[in-house]
Amino acid sequence: MSFLISSNKFELRSKDMKKMKKKNPLVSVVMPVYNAGGFLVESIESILKQTYKNIELIIVNDASTDDSLKIIKKYVRRYPKKIRLINLDNNLNRGGDSCANLGIKKARGKYIAKMDADDIAYPKRLEKQVEFLEKSKNIFLVGSNAHVINERGKIVGEKNEPLSSYEIFQEYIYFNPIIHPTIMFRNKLKKDENFYKIKYPLGNDYYTFFTLQCKGYNFANLPDKLLKYRIYGKNSSLKNIRSGLINNLKIKILVLSKYHYPLTNRAILSNIAYLLIGVLLPQKISLQLYLMSKNIITMKMVKKALLKKFEKSLLTIRKFMRKLKVIPALH
Repeated sequence: MSFLISSNKFELRSKDMKKMKKKNPLVSVVMPVYNAGGFLVESIESILKQTYKNIELIIVNDASTDDSLKIIKKYVRRYPKKIRLINLDNNLNRGGDSCANLGIKKARGKYIAKMDADDIAYPKRLEKQVEFLEKSKNIFLVGSNAHVINERGKIVGEKNEPLSSYEIFQEYIYFNPIIHPTIMFRNKLKKDENFYKIKYPLGNDYYTFFTLQCKGYNFANLPDKLLKYRIYGKNSSLKNIRSGLINNLKIKILVLSKYHYPLTNRAILSNIAYLLIGVLLPQKISLQLYLMSKNIITMKMVKKALLKKFEKSLLTIRKFMRKLKVIPALH
């Protein structure tokens, strides 16, 4: 008799667990890592501190040469049921998207979320995205807006993208209107199928998302800022703006020819302007204009930065002239 009672209890507990899993589906967070030791702890902690708890974190270490692997192993030992490590002995040298593909293939979740090793997720990021996808069955992928932070973690700007699938589709001919490390999408891949189509040295996320939308997949962005998106000297997309713009143009031409994306005169003129800016102007100026066009920085911020540089230059000249005893030191 006691056995039957305990058996019934087990059956009830099992049913409760199934209901809970259905209500709170598993989310697989995929994080590619390459030499991100300086930011990695903050990034991992931001995922572990999510209000949404039914998660697995799959970290793909792309043969880092700094202390990234040591940091990851420490977290794997501490959270063996929550964190999985894919450690590559040889660098893929194909960017984070190739590494993400390896992690995505191992994902067990109903939903897959992308996370970069140098960014910080706000605590309710996953909760809000799961809630949205559970309600919006017609949406395949959801992103969000983000705050922009610098190398020290200070908020220096923001990224605001179009929200509806139609608006996102219209924007793709200009720039990628999805902030890559904010995405969550439905795990509908066939076995051994790559999510990211690796065709170019840069911008394979742009190519993949643009292609998916042309094939009829619906995207959305949440208006909330759910991520601190770090922009600094080592961002692959910002290292060489000129190469990035030319690469994006190649992607656009391929998508236009393959999927007959509707092209307007405005889109043609805008893309010619972007190309001329990228080719003719110096890298630093092209970068500032790109960041302004994406509303990451404002003209006020640019003026402030230029004024700071001017003041610094004046100070250097003053010190030099003081050494030559051309002008007296101020007391």
